[in-house]
Amino acid sequence: MRSDLKEIEGERKTFTGTFARFGKKDRYRPKKVGDEWVTYDVTVLLVDVQDSDGNRVTDHLWFNYTKGFERLGDLKEGDVIRFDARVRPYIKGYVNHREYIDEREVDYKLAYPTKVARAG
Repeated sequence: MRSDLKEIEGERKTFTGTFARFGKKDRYRPKKVGDEWVTYDVTVLLVDVQDSDGNRVTDHLWFNYTKGFERLGDLKEGDVIRFDARVRPYIKGYVNHREYIDEREVDYKLAYPTKVARAG
């Protein structure tokens, strides 16, 4: 669990993270983009995420590739990104309904990134 984030749950603060790479996650329902149907969403992996005081809050976080990230243009590994975000809880883990296995737990993430910019 990201206990440093738990302490500031619900607060909106400024953070920085280092861009590592793009990824993708499957969509529940495909969406039409232009003439093609897209079956996944692009994601952004930020590592070494720190608060505005330079305290490390987590080793990594995944974000959707929103317009804020898109406006940055060509991202390269090692680019430091500054953004504002709200700390939110979410449920992570695995559930198998056929055999009752429930390995879910509450963790914390940074949600609703705004003012996304290159730091420095």
